[in-house]
Amino acid sequence: MAMTLAGRVSEELHFDTVTTGASDDFNKVTRMATAMVTQWGMSPKLRYLYYDSDKQNQLQKPFSEQTAREIDIEVQRIVDQAYKQCKDLLVEKKKEIGIIAEELLAKEVLGRDDMIRLLGKRPFDDPESFSQYFSGSRGDREGPGADLPLPQPQKEGDNPLAPPGSPAPTVFKGEQQ
Repeated sequence: MAMTLAGRVSEELHFDTVTTGASDDFNKVTRMATAMVTQWGMSPKLRYLYYDSDKQNQLQKPFSEQTAREIDIEVQRIVDQAYKQCKDLLVEKKKEIGIIAEELLAKEVLGRDDMIRLLGKRPFDDPESFSQYFSGSRGDREGPGADLPLPQPQKEGDNPLAPPGSPAPTVFKGEQQ
């Protein structure tokens, strides 16, 4: 959510006025925060309650006005927290953002090598950190593990995560597993 707000926060930090360009970002952030509160149980205040939404993403109202106010307060708190996190990070990294902005004005497109040249190596070792969590197979197929074959689909009924003796999943006609 903080990343989604970065464009607007950057405008606020670097320009005298802001544009309407971030309206879709606000929509996404608000929808996500609302789902966190009303559907995913991620509000310490409302906790384990689930409030369904209709097709227009309007909350059905099987709850009181007080609960509606609490939902609004929680959604605002989550969005404010993401905004603050984003702003703090952009202020902290202002120098680096300026370096990248200048280079983008000159080149229009930057690659990984450009980022390393401008900002230096990451503070962690890329290949080892990645492989520690993703078995050495990189999503972009670069670096260690790039020459390894991609995982192949499993045979029907072969599910290493299923408990022993559990039935094979149902495969419908025309569907591949």
